[in-house]
Amino acid sequence: MLAILLTMKTLHIYPTSRAIRNVREAQRQENGLLPTLMRIDDFERRAILLPQLAMVDTLQRTLLLQEASHFESFERLKINRELVRFFTKSDAIFKFFEELSQEEVDFYDLVQGDAYVEFGEHIEILEELLENYETLLQSKGLTDRVFIPKSYRLNRGFVENYERFELYLEGYMSYFELHLIAQIAQKKPFIVHFPTSKFNKKMQERFLEMGIELPNDAFVSFDLHTKTILSSVKNELVIHAKVFSVEERLAQIPLLLESVQKMVNGGIEPDEIVVILPDEKFKESVRLYDKLNNFNFAMGFDYNKTKSYKRFEAIYHHWQTFSEESIFLLKKYDIEQEKLSQITPSQKVNVEDFFSLLKPFDLDTTRSVVEEALQQFKAIFFTEIMPMKTWLFLWLKRLSQLSLDDVRGGKVTVMGALETRGVSFQGVVVVDFNDGIVPAIPAKDSFLNSSLRKFAKLPTKNDREALQKQLYKRILEQAEMSTIIYSRSNNKVPASYLYELGLGLGEHVMPNLELLYNEPSGLVEERDPIIENFDATAITWSATRLKIFLLCKRKYYYTYQEKLKPKKDDEINEGAFLHKLLEHLFKEQSFYESAEVMKQNIDRLLDQLLETYSPKIAYSKLLWKAKLAKFIEQQITHFKAGWRVVEREKHIVGEIGGIHFKGVVDRIDQDATHTLILDYKSGSITDANRTKNLEKLTDFQMSIYWELLKETYQNIELDFIEIFNGTMSEITELEAKTQQLYEIIGELKSMKEVVAQRCNEVSRCLYCDYTLLCERGDYL
Repeated sequence: MLAILLTMKTLHIYPTSRAIRNVREAQRQENGLLPTLMRIDDFERRAILLPQLAMVDTLQRTLLLQEASHFESFERLKINRELVRFFTKSDAIFKFFEELSQEEVDFYDLVQGDAYVEFGEHIEILEELLENYETLLQSKGLTDRVFIPKSYRLNRGFVENYERFELYLEGYMSYFELHLIAQIAQKKPFIVHFPTSKFNKKMQERFLEMGIELPNDAFVSFDLHTKTILSSVKNELVIHAKVFSVEERLAQIPLLLESVQKMVNGGIEPDEIVVILPDEKFKESVRLYDKLNNFNFAMGFDYNKTKSYKRFEAIYHHWQTFSEESIFLLKKYDIEQEKLSQITPSQKVNVEDFFSLLKPFDLDTTRSVVEEALQQFKAIFFTEIMPMKTWLFLWLKRLSQLSLDDVRGGKVTVMGALETRGVSFQGVVVVDFNDGIVPAIPAKDSFLNSSLRKFAKLPTKNDREALQKQLYKRILEQAEMSTIIYSRSNNKVPASYLYELGLGLGEHVMPNLELLYNEPSGLVEERDPIIENFDATAITWSATRLKIFLLCKRKYYYTYQEKLKPKKDDEINEGAFLHKLLEHLFKEQSFYESAEVMKQNIDRLLDQLLETYSPKIAYSKLLWKAKLAKFIEQQITHFKAGWRVVEREKHIVGEIGGIHFKGVVDRIDQDATHTLILDYKSGSITDANRTKNLEKLTDFQMSIYWELLKETYQNIELDFIEIFNGTMSEITELEAKTQQLYEIIGELKSMKEVVAQRCNEVSRCLYCDYTLLCERGDYL
């Protein structure tokens, strides 16, 4: 009975929720009362009492720190106070403050450890920043976890509720955490279960400072209350891991899949297998190829990868730049620019109005995690008034912290290295076992170098890496089967840690890539489509339509028969834009006598017609201004000869050989006796104005213009104008080309059906809109 009561009154503390879940699963197989289990962060939160102050929110703390930084000497740190930049830097500042607080290191200690005067000044500035921040928090009835170690009291009611505590320790504990459990150990038995190795010497040294010397390479249980070792079992576990290398990073995935399958074939249940991702971003690639939903991603999926998040990110990006790229993103995510233009980014509103204004763009509150975050956000910032753009930046920051649970039901667990604390699996697969990833290189410290860290007894880079190594060592040595994979892509090298584990470089293999790409083509192979009941006289032709018909019947079929629209290209079409520019230029004046006036008008129209500013557009404007210089010069000469512009972009229709044609003439000029039909060309005129091999001609634009206008005007001449050099070239072999046009019209009229074959010249497919449909070009 006493044993049962002791079990009930013992608090078991584990590093992760998954560790607790595994213990619960094991206990369900046993009879008896279940003990109390608690995660270590919950334990620390309940074991302390704080002054009557609310804990500051993670976003709110950055805004308050920014406010606290408004003092003169802060400028010397050269930290930008602009919100976006300050948010980035504030992470490093808070990390610095928290580490000093958790490790109970004073600012004075740091100054004593560094001889540079400038460092001392910087530390004084940071100390003043922290003092200002604390004052600001207190004025609002708030506190920060930075101040917990100096302001907490032990929660005696919580401690007295248990007869004994048992901590299953993996990883690292700060001096604050150690002093907290030492306080409890003064009153109650406090058992620590700790596997020692050469990789956690830092923790062994700290327990030695507390009066307990631990044996190395052992599973140790000791009581902090009596400072005695209760049990010590030599760790004789050996890692039996197969090591493989592949060339490309993605090539690890088929090997991963094969390794899992072998483990299942070897008798290991899928839910006893774990895939460890040292770089958790790799989960997106693994998920992509998890076609049968075999994996359960314990870390969940990032909300910032969802379309809803991307929509708001696109809006924020647009408010930042108003660039062509941002407009493209708005279109991509179906954001109505007209609706968005009704919101002024600089408009100052409260949090309720902010969400009301964004509601038409889908707040995605059907997801419970988003709705909960939204309500918390409103509660925290209900008194604040800020510009819409600032609100959106903060809301995106909050959304980026959310993750979505994997509810697909996979049996094989995928997790990051930290999540493996306190758990074991029979089958283990680790990928990305490369230097720089295993162990992960800690982010560069913005304020403290390694020697100063050592002086202040703060964890160094080597200490942090060693703790990560311990995690891999423990999970691998407890597995029955394990596989380690690394890649050699981008000059990567295997983790040197492989040798510390007693493993070599392993075997270089060529994985079975069919596991990734052995998918049937989504394209249905079709025979050449046939346009039946073809009647050329029932169609209104243009020079462009005729050219496509002559060049490629399949393209004609997709464009005019199926009416397939190519993907909209937001890039500026140079030819079309210059046509528009010149139309406006000669709409204002029918001729120019001064090159300077003509140039000024072109420069003004360029700015008017391309209002949106971006570096790319600015460059294009400068380029066109320079390249149009010769055009201006030649046109002034042309006008001095008596020519005047009488028509621009003139629409014409008519019949040629019994077939209807239409067209748009770029420009018509006249002098006292003649009419000049002009066609602007921003590219080469070699093909359109060819004199040889006329049977290969496909551009009959000038012949069509001649036939449709010869009854309207007298003394017609037809010229091409090359826009970028101003050269005017008379059409050659017009009569022969027109004769050939009539022959083609005769063939069109005789056709009853058209077999839509692909063109023979594959080079034409390079820039075609239908390359994929035809399985041409890069898709061969």
